Amino acid sequence: MKKLDYIEELLLVVCLSLMVVINFGNVISRYLIHASWSFSEEIMIYLFVYSTFIGSAVAFKRGAHLGVTFISDKLPKKGRIVLLIFSAIVTVALMTVLLKYSMVMVQNQIKFNQRTPALGMPEWISGISVPIGAVLIGIRVVQSTWTTIKSYGKG
Repeated sequence: MKKLDYIEELLLVVCLSLMVVINFGNVISRYLIHASWSFSEEIMIYLFVYSTFIGSAVAFKRGAHLGVTFISDKLPKKGRIVLLIFSAIVTVALMTVLLKYSMVMVQNQIKFNQRTPALGMPEWISGISVPIGAVLIGIRVVQSTWTTIKSYGKG
């Protein structure tokens, strides 16, 4: 999992760095030559989508997602474990549905040779972020759930 940690964090750094550079360059371009980079919005949206999915996976890994713990805090240890497992099952089920339908979307983008409006890039390059994100989040939910259950056993 250390390699996956490294890859996720590297991808986040690259995406966010590119977003900063492109946005900064676009602002400078508008200020100096009064012209906007037509491609910047398209690339920013795609980088944002990748960052969102990868960032969600990293947040699950770190246990950094917001949660309402009002009920779970009042439960005994076994009740918290049951609730945690139920939550993980529902989340993995959602990611499975997202994976299934996003794969259909990507297959259609490839099949119909869909292109982006500004750059003419294949749409699947952006679309594949959804199934990749679903898989990463699913892995991290299982990992986080297992880690939390083990920590309950120690406490």
